[in-house]
Amino acid sequence: MSTVIDDICELLDSYNGRDKVVRLACYTFKLYGCLIGEKSWQAAGSRLSNARMMLRLFDDIPMIRHTYNYGLGKHESSKVAATLGVLANMVDQVFLPVEKACWLHELGILKLSTEMADKLEVFSTALWAASLYISFIQTIQSVQHLWWSKDCLEKSEGGSDVKQKLDIRLVLQMVTASKLCLDITHAVSCLPSGCLWGEKIGATKIAAIATTSSVIGIAMYFAKKRLLK
Repeated sequence: MSTVIDDICELLDSYNGRDKVVRLACYTFKLYGCLIGEKSWQAAGSRLSNARMMLRLFDDIPMIRHTYNYGLGKHESSKVAATLGVLANMVDQVFLPVEKACWLHELGILKLSTEMADKLEVFSTALWAASLYISFIQTIQSVQHLWWSKDCLEKSEGGSDVKQKLDIRLVLQMVTASKLCLDITHAVSCLPSGCLWGEKIGATKIAAIATTSSVIGIAMYFAKKRLLK
């Protein structure tokens, strides 16, 4: 029992861990509100979503440091992986100030025309979707690399311990890819009508997709902690 409590506390003590929990609560509230037709639950979910956004307001400096440390990805195993890494950093770096501009406009601090504000909101959502798509490609690349490593080990006399860890990593990466598919579905559905499946998925289904993704995210956190010791 104490181990479970310790794991939960460790999850909540970290920024990313707490964000996962708040995200789960956010979309669970929204889903429940949609199912029972109670706007108060949906409003509670929206408040939690705003809380997550408030915390992202201060992510610029850590993101700049990460982008600087990553550089041109010379440590990556291939040029494709390095290009994807640089592209992902660029998209995430641009997303943060754009999201802040949208927030400042909502507060009335930044004066923008309605047309410009709408375009900025769409651009912010498009950057979010692009970031997820790049992460998906990176994950698929990782899966391919793990398959290759597994094939090489099977042909050699590699230890069973190494093979087992490779199998675990492979399963975890495949689950990650599935989660990213859900996240991409969610992000694109928030785009305006005419952009792929934008606005074609109902609020209840979107909340269900996001809730499922959030559950997988927390399950993955504990799975990695337990299985990749």
